[in-house]
Amino acid sequence: MPHDTGTAGGVRARPAPKAQAARRPAPGRRAGTRGRARRPLAWWAAAAAVAVAAGGAIWWVAARPQAPAAPLLGERVPDEGYEHVPVGTQIQYRAHPPASGPHYPSPAPTGVYPGLAPGFWVHSLEHGYIVLVYRPPVSPSVSAQFHEMVRDFPKSKFGNVKFVVAPYDQMVHPFAVLAWDWRMWMDTFDRGKVLEFYRQHVDHGREDIP
Repeated sequence: MPHDTGTAGGVRARPAPKAQAARRPAPGRRAGTRGRARRPLAWWAAAAAVAVAAGGAIWWVAARPQAPAAPLLGERVPDEGYEHVPVGTQIQYRAHPPASGPHYPSPAPTGVYPGLAPGFWVHSLEHGYIVLVYRPPVSPSVSAQFHEMVRDFPKSKFGNVKFVVAPYDQMVHPFAVLAWDWRMWMDTFDRGKVLEFYRQHVDHGREDIP
């Protein structure tokens, strides 16, 4: 009788259950799934670190001591208004030289003037110009510097030099530098101080126009 190779002790062996084996994920596939699950967590951690670093940098910039701004040269002069009056009107100013007040309809352009009524250069001050007035006479070397200044001073934000020089004898000091509502006295001519005053006050008139 042929030998039955499919039995053991007369009992047929059961095949291994295939369904259960199919349900078990392969080791490589399970590891890949875990790796994908970890990636979003890593991204969130990196983003949080960047946000913390950026916030710290912003706090450091805001919290560190700031260098104090340089004090403005000159002194405040009480405002005298800004009324327009016809050319030739006799204007009575309280301050001498005036740094505000009634003025003529047309401002004085940049330049060195042998004589100029205050009603013109006060209007220039209103437009953010700087005016240097002097008690005549002045030496030829100082006069030459006046002409250099109107040519070489920095341009305003409108692209023009805003600087007027004119004589004015109704003052106790030899020189005064003016901006709208500001005045700086000088007993000796100092081009460097005039330039610093100009940089601080140019384009700060009552009207923001050229």
